[in-house]
Amino acid sequence: MESAELANKSEFLAEGEGSSDEMGSTSDQRPLPQIEAKVCDNKVLLRLHCENQRGVLIKILSQVEKLNLAVSNTNVSQFGKNRALDITIIAEMEKEFNLTIKELVRNLQSALQLVN
Repeated sequence: MESAELANKSEFLAEGEGSSDEMGSTSDQRPLPQIEAKVCDNKVLLRLHCENQRGVLIKILSQVEKLNLAVSNTNVSQFGKNRALDITIIAEMEKEFNLTIKELVRNLQSALQLVN
């Protein structure tokens, strides 16, 4: 299983490189959005923790589908004092999907920066 997590704007944590707890930070201290992606066979598990902004869920789902991932399940919950969103998406890779896990996470990060 391949995984990547965007800990902040320029730092990726790949599986086996350590966790945020080992690096002396907690989820509350890391800037939003936080994006984690895991791949198993042709399935992708995406976990996003982001600010609750108008249109953010639609933007994320639209971007996921543009990247040739077919969404099969989505769960959204408000989390924390700032009412941030915790979004979990399970998607299946279509034949045309050709990104690495890090490229996928970076692409979603870019899409979230465009949400106002």
